Amino acid sequence: MARKANIAKEEIIEACWRLIETNTFPNIPRLSEYFKELDGRGCSNTTLLNAINDWEEDYREHQETELKDITEQLTPTFKRFERDVIQQLSVLLDEKIQANEHQLALKKDAIEGRDNSLADAYIRSEQQLEETQALLDSVQQSEQDLLNQNQQITQRYEDTLSRTRVLESELDDNKRQLREADTKLNQAQVDLAKQDQRIKMLTETLKTTQQQLANLAHQTQSQHEQMLSNALAEIKELSKSLKPNKPDA
Repeated sequence: MARKANIAKEEIIEACWRLIETNTFPNIPRLSEYFKELDGRGCSNTTLLNAINDWEEDYREHQETELKDITEQLTPTFKRFERDVIQQLSVLLDEKIQANEHQLALKKDAIEGRDNSLADAYIRSEQQLEETQALLDSVQQSEQDLLNQNQQITQRYEDTLSRTRVLESELDDNKRQLREADTKLNQAQVDLAKQDQRIKMLTETLKTTQQQLANLAHQTQSQHEQMLSNALAEIKELSKSLKPNKPDA
């Protein structure tokens, strides 16, 4: 446990300087921790706060003194730099003025020499204007021709589109008729198959009937022959019974 002891204000201020050297700004918790690690001593927060306030005054004066020293050291350099900049700007300004004066002189000479050729330039301008107007007329005529061609192409396109629609309608009708014809053909094929089946059945029935008739005819003929044979036999017997008996000798 940290022992209680008085810490002198000078010691606290010295501790503040040590903390600031480590880039740590002094405050009450940091100072308390500093002395605790140093020798275990402690003091009231009021004592620490008063010492910190005194140190802040010293620190502010120290900063102002350092800033003043730096300013005094850099002032000659700044002044020399200022003179050099002003001198360089003066040189650049003189060069710029001379260049502008030279350029103005050249423009003046050009203007004076240009006056002598204004008439020729005007004539050339008129010729160029006429050529440009002729070219413009040609372009406008070409544009009108293109518009006319575009109208003709548009009309042909509309006519072609109309004919295409008619052909599409006719094609749809043909497709519909073809579907109907296919349906009828399929139905006719079904009916034909049914008729073929009926013909086949009738043919089989006819063959069976013919066979039955043949059997019946054969059977009837046999019966007639038997009846005829029986009748002839009876006639013979009857004839025999009808003959007269011969007298005894």
